[in-house]
Amino acid sequence: MILRPYEPSDTEDIFKVVSRREIADTTVSIPHPYPRQTVEWWINFIKENMEKGNAYEFGVYKKDEPHIYIGNSGFVNISKQHNNGEIGYFISPEYWNQGYGTEACCKIVEFGFQELKLERVYGRCMTKNEGSRKIMEKAGLKYEGLAKHEVLKWDKYEDVWYFGLIRSEWEENNR
Repeated sequence: MILRPYEPSDTEDIFKVVSRREIADTTVSIPHPYPRQTVEWWINFIKENMEKGNAYEFGVYKKDEPHIYIGNSGFVNISKQHNNGEIGYFISPEYWNQGYGTEACCKIVEFGFQELKLERVYGRCMTKNEGSRKIMEKAGLKYEGLAKHEVLKWDKYEDVWYFGLIRSEWEENNR
């Protein structure tokens, strides 16, 4: 798996994945239907946030076929004040349960602690998204709590799990 910054030429490949209902159904903030023109805006938004250090999101591509877009992984929010970052990711459904999400999440956690020098990495997912929970746990994040009815998705309130990892725990796990 390869993580790389987005390019405008990635627009169509991104749209094919992010516009899938299965992606929207299991994520907190991705709508469905996903407007095509939003992808171009999103690529520019990510680039601006990376330049400012406010977020870092990368495209996930197959290592043996680097032109095949699998999904997204990164920090959707960085708090400079508190020196922490919220991870976020999505993987195209045809690549679910093949280890791509876990590999991408592990690389982002490592990036957060080694490159960004964060003190804390955290993530959240709807409780119906068992796959995302497993990804965060395999990346070393620990369950921290449940927020009941935190998200209103498609006229239904969803409970959300929270996971986190601090630098000293990550260092201990990676010795």
